[in-house]
This record gives sequence, C-alpha cells and structure tokens, in this order.
Amino acid sequence: MTISRTRTLVTTNWLREQISSNWKKTKKNLRILDTTFSKNKEIDSYTEGYLKNHIPQSLFFDLHRCVESTPQIPRNLPDLKCFENYVQSLGVWPDTHIVAYDRDLPSSAYRTWWTFRLFGHRNISILDGGYRKWLTDGFDVTMEQPSVERSNFTINMDSSLLRNYVQMMDNVTSHREQVVDARAPDSDSVVQEELDGGVIPSSMHVSYDHLFNEDGTLKSESDLKTMFREAGVDLNKPMVACCLTGMTACGVAGAAHVLGKDIPVYYGSWTEWKQRAPDKYKQCSRKNT
Repeated sequence: MTISRTRTLVTTNWLREQISSNWKKTKKNLRILDTTFSKNKEIDSYTEGYLKNHIPQSLFFDLHRCVESTPQIPRNLPDLKCFENYVQSLGVWPDTHIVAYDRDLPSSAYRTWWTFRLFGHRNISILDGGYRKWLTDGFDVTMEQPSVERSNFTINMDSSLLRNYVQMMDNVTSHREQVVDARAPDSDSVVQEELDGGVIPSSMHVSYDHLFNEDGTLKSESDLKTMFREAGVDLNKPMVACCLTGMTACGVAGAAHVLGKDIPVYYGSWTEWKQRAPDKYKQCSRKNT
C-alpha cells in the first residue's frame, strides 16, 4: 500500500518553528495534542501533567475518552460517534496536521497516531522524542490553554489498518501476514505460563523498548531495518503488529511506516488472544515457531 505523504515524525525544531511563525494563520492547519496517560488509574494526566505545563498551543487528548474497556480488550477502540464529537471539539479539521506527543516513552502518541489514521485522518505526525526532548532542547512551555473553533471532522474508517481476532485466527493457517510482536521475547507476558504467557503462532519479536534512542527519539532507518531483519521479518512481505494490549504494537507500526510500510495492528493483541484462542494456538516459549 502507498503510504501518505505526511511525515511519521516531526522534530522539536520543526514544531517550534510552526508555533513561532504566523500562528494565527495556521491555527486551523496545525493541532498539537498532549496524549499522555498513566497506567496508574490514580494519576490524572490532565491535572498532574497538562494543566501544570505543556507545549504552547497544545490541547490535551484523552485516549480513554469514548472507550469502553472489556476484560478481553482493555484498550478497546473508541465509540465512533463519541470520538467524532470529541475530535470536533478539539478543532481538528479535514486538512489539519496533527502533531501528537507524550511526556515519557511515546506509546500513547503512537497509539493516537494509529487511531486517527484508522478513522481516516492520515495527516498526523508524532513529535520525535516527545515532551522530554522538547524540554531538553530548552524550548518554552506554558500553562495557557488555546481556544479552538469546533470543526466538522467526520470519521472515514480505514479497515486496512486494523485486524481482529477472527482475521488473526485465519492468518494462523493462511500465513498471509507475518506476525510482528512488540513485546520482548523474554518478557513475562511471553514466557511465564503462570501469567498466561505466550505468543500467537509464528510470531517474531521487534521489541518496542528497543526502537528508541536514549533521548526518546526513534532509531535511524538503518537501525530499524536491522532490527526487523534480525527478528526474521521480511519488510517486502505483508505483516501485522501485535503486543500485549494493542498499545506498543502501534510503535512497531510507526517504525514500519518510517520504512515505507503501512501495516495493520491487531488491537486485541495477546490479552484477547490468550482468552479466546484454542490452547494449541497459545505457545509459551522463548523461541518462535
């Protein structure tokens, strides 16, 4: 599939220039989203993070908004009508270039990137290195919240970027797509049977944690190609990304996109698979099959 022309990643320098130059002209054409969320439900990322300081002109984007979690799919897709209304309130127009960032490791920014593209808005990039690099570079932060005009955003679902359980089960026998697991091959959710650990048959591991440099930026294209190749993945063949709950798989999809490949994500990932798949399809091993 031909990928969109929008860059997967933008630099902190690029974003600072966009904010500094002619903001009033471009405020409909650029929307910056702070996508930070905490796995600790007692921490409110909006009040504990965004309200205290954020990149100028950014709005807070809540990944949990419009999402009804289930035991099988805790990181479920948002309800379409609710999501459409929410995005309209954020002033995202059909031609708006979204830049998503996170305050730590950028799993939520990559998930936001994938979600918007899934719903038909491909004009979105990730801030390479996120908020951490923005601060390291010495750029300004603010407590001010921008006011935006409600947009006419509409959803146009792109099912090519999504895989569900039925499709993944079919792939076990058809082998149409390589399964690329974002979990490290020695992670607890892969190797520990007492934690219902395991992998989807024929999975290969491109560890999300190894995709990034120490400053949080994505590794070079050369390094990414090496990671995929050493994992046994053929970048010239179709593939699908998965992980534990459908979050870090979006990072693998982002890395593939940098390399010119548009790949889908199995959003239920291992959490759904381990509860639905027959035992013979739940290998618990450090080795790929």
